[in-house]
Amino acid sequence: MRIKNRSIIQLAFTLTVIGLVIIYYLYTNEYIDYKLLSIGDLNPYGGWTALRSYFIDVSYRFRGISKSMALTAAISILAFLFGRFFCGYICPIGAFQDFFKYIGNKLKLKEIRLPSLGSFSLELIKYFVLALVLVLSIVGMGHIVSPLSPWISYLNLFMGLTLRMGSLILLALALVSLFIRRIFCRVFCPLGAFQALLTALGPSRLKSGENCGSCSYCLRDCPVHMQRSKDREISPECIRCMECVNSKCIKGHKGYRLKFGKVNMRTRAYVNTSLVILLAIFILLPILGPKPSREAMAQIEGLNDGIFFATATGFGGDIEVELVVEGNKIRDIRVLAHNETMGYYEEVFKSLSRDIIEHQNLNVDAISGATTTSRGFLNAVRRGINKSLEGK
Repeated sequence: MRIKNRSIIQLAFTLTVIGLVIIYYLYTNEYIDYKLLSIGDLNPYGGWTALRSYFIDVSYRFRGISKSMALTAAISILAFLFGRFFCGYICPIGAFQDFFKYIGNKLKLKEIRLPSLGSFSLELIKYFVLALVLVLSIVGMGHIVSPLSPWISYLNLFMGLTLRMGSLILLALALVSLFIRRIFCRVFCPLGAFQALLTALGPSRLKSGENCGSCSYCLRDCPVHMQRSKDREISPECIRCMECVNSKCIKGHKGYRLKFGKVNMRTRAYVNTSLVILLAIFILLPILGPKPSREAMAQIEGLNDGIFFATATGFGGDIEVELVVEGNKIRDIRVLAHNETMGYYEEVFKSLSRDIIEHQNLNVDAISGATTTSRGFLNAVRRGINKSLEGK
């Protein structure tokens, strides 16, 4: 059996992501002393988080373009230019669903199509999810939906198996995917909804030839069950897997073609160009973009010995820390309570504590992709230092 190029690309990116997360797990648990990327770096919502903080958080300080910001930019630009390529070829959750649908087919399970509800399409639900996520994020309640994210739950599978609500959602997604094609992408994914909106505004279109009939044979293997429309153009809901383009018309007509403006794009050119754009933006933007500005901060001096407790607000709510001062120096920082997202807080608490104790200075870099958690932790430590200076 010949494996499709799309499946090879999906497998390659899936294994790469899994490998990166395993290395990060070993790093945060101090088995190794290096990392390649953190879970925060793989967060496709990082750009939105930074944008929201810039406008509504007076304590926010721009620290340069992070990898998660670059990932958001890469996905957004790619969606505008070429449609939902990220969904069709890169996204691990998309590959996860495709894999379980493949298993369902091998088990000869009867496929279930999404029901039609008249003028209301179930695909519209993800736009309401997108709006809800944006609103909750703006009002500082993003931590409510974060633990429910299949994306975060999937990555955390390789950070140590912990049963949480997101894990149950991921399990349910696997079971449903045995019967229904890409249920999450089509109905619930806010990132998919965002990309579809950009696709509708962009210059690329999938259209069938003028002599194309109404048999829809070339759409039979569509992972998201796209239907032929009267104007011959595929909906922006399409994940641009190119199955319909690669399928030969059984009647010998010109089938579907991807047009960028007025130019026809072959599948290989489309895939190669999209990969180059995605990787170039993700890799180069943090390097070539504005560099973080460091604020001068004096060495911490004049501390009074003792144990000091302090609290500040992070991404998921209050972060409570215990500051141990001995010999007028910070000797230990312990986090007593928090509600931060698994996969993000581990490096923040360990790395920042180590840097502060080593340098006796708060002038440390926030962890990329976890800036809100970093700021909350640093603010709690700062308040503990103030209590020590006051001798309270």
